[in-house]
Amino acid sequence: MNNTQQADAPGDQRTDWRGRVRAIVIGLGLVVAALAIGTLLTIVPVAVGGTSLVALTATIVLSEAGYAIAGWLYLRRWFSETVPIKMPTLRQGGWVIASTLLMLGIAAGVGVLSTTLGVQLGRTDQELIAGSPTMVLVMAALSFVLIAPAEEYLFRGVIQRRLAWSMRPSAAIVATAFLFVIPHAIGYLGGAEGVVLLSVVPFSLAVVMGVLYERVNNLSVPILAHGCYNATLFISTYFTAF
Repeated sequence: MNNTQQADAPGDQRTDWRGRVRAIVIGLGLVVAALAIGTLLTIVPVAVGGTSLVALTATIVLSEAGYAIAGWLYLRRWFSETVPIKMPTLRQGGWVIASTLLMLGIAAGVGVLSTTLGVQLGRTDQELIAGSPTMVLVMAALSFVLIAPAEEYLFRGVIQRRLAWSMRPSAAIVATAFLFVIPHAIGYLGGAEGVVLLSVVPFSLAVVMGVLYERVNNLSVPILAHGCYNATLFISTYFTAF
């Protein structure tokens, strides 16, 4: 282990506020790095292809790759642990189903609440794919093969695990959930009420995924749950909107 890695080695930091602040700053820096990398990678497809199907697909693939690249670079250079990922057991498969249903219920509840309160909800990515049934199906497939794996790898496999060195697991889960909201909230449309209400969904998802990861210590479980949740929403959109 090199000197840089030793600086990030776990120790008795859970009662040290400086260790907690440092861990949160590292987590925030990883989120910013992921967004920056994703933005740089998508410049060409956006400039060349605009909003065509191929360009949109390339843009999403490359922007999501930013999460995986940022996590991998930190893991390779500074983080002296491995990310546990293996085939889920039958019991873990049950947790995947239960957490997916829970998240769909939360999303439905947010939708009902927005209607009741008269709050307009909107997302930039939904606006881009709304007119293309093919793109909706592409997003459903990407949820499993890229979106969920890349985001869970960075947020649960790297950030939450790093935060847990410096604070209790429950605090690490909540802190990671707040960080998870940041890249999602950037694409929200509408007023402050809509942004806050929409943010409940990714925050809740991050908490559920964080609890799953902490409970089973197997990244494939939150990846599958996250993918099932996203894919279900996209498939529902396909059948209701087209």
